[in-house]
Amino acid sequence: MSLSEHGIVIDQATLRRGRRTVLDDLSLAVPPGQAVAVIGPTGAGKSSLLACLATALHVHAGDIRIDGHSVRADPVAVRQRIGYVPTGITVWPQARADEFLELFAVEAGLRGKPLRMAVSKGLALAGINEPDAPVNHLPAGQAQRLLVARGLLHDPQVLLLDAPFTGLDPREKRDLEQLIADMHLGGRMVVAAIDDAAVPACFTHLAVLSAGRLVAHGPAMPSAFEHNRTWSRRITCPAAAVAAAAVLRRLGVDAMVTDDDTLDCRHDSIAQPLSKLLAALLDAGLAIEAAGFHPPWPAQLFGAIETDK
Repeated sequence: MSLSEHGIVIDQATLRRGRRTVLDDLSLAVPPGQAVAVIGPTGAGKSSLLACLATALHVHAGDIRIDGHSVRADPVAVRQRIGYVPTGITVWPQARADEFLELFAVEAGLRGKPLRMAVSKGLALAGINEPDAPVNHLPAGQAQRLLVARGLLHDPQVLLLDAPFTGLDPREKRDLEQLIADMHLGGRMVVAAIDDAAVPACFTHLAVLSAGRLVAHGPAMPSAFEHNRTWSRRITCPAAAVAAAAVLRRLGVDAMVTDDDTLDCRHDSIAQPLSKLLAALLDAGLAIEAAGFHPPWPAQLFGAIETDK
């Protein structure tokens, strides 16, 4: 099985809007079983990339292939394999939830009993007990879940999610994370544009965009992006932040006290791994209550890339 036949291959894709290049010679491969979070600052091209994968926007150069089918040469075959969840619902003012799902189920080629089962399953996924509920009156979280349900109507191999956690409460967010995990564990593919860089653990890989270019890509773990980078950490040492900062500074670490209990520091995790820093604090007789990335490491990653540009 080759990636060209089963998987997503983005091959030097370029998208322009007027004189502005939105995607710039972008290449990326996503094999079956991966869930990729695409992060980057506003205007990086995240939503445009998803729209090109979904054939909603057309690349001007290069190509994108899904399971061997080109978005340029065979967009119908591509749409049969993808479920696309854009940001927000744009529908007729009085559209009912069941009508909304039925419309897209028909477009996906479902008829008869499979159509009815897909609509029923979609309503259940969205938590809608009244099929005639007007779509434009749904709470934000339920509307987002309805969009996800629409994307899954035809049981696609690829799920494309644009800002998927917007408007979801913590329980709804956990449910969507589980759905994403279930998809990639089942050998399918997920590509999601994440706006705030708080990337949930359900994603296996991370792709960082800046000005339409892919500037970093790898497994969704900080160790994959450590080369020539420093990380910011927040360490909590109850009533001993000043003493802890002094210990770390003796190791050459940039440390700043934020309050009596907390300090922030920057360190090279290869030359000065966190375990070494914490061991030094413990050897000094200081208690450690918590230690972790601050802000989340994906946000630090694209922030550093923007600074380096």
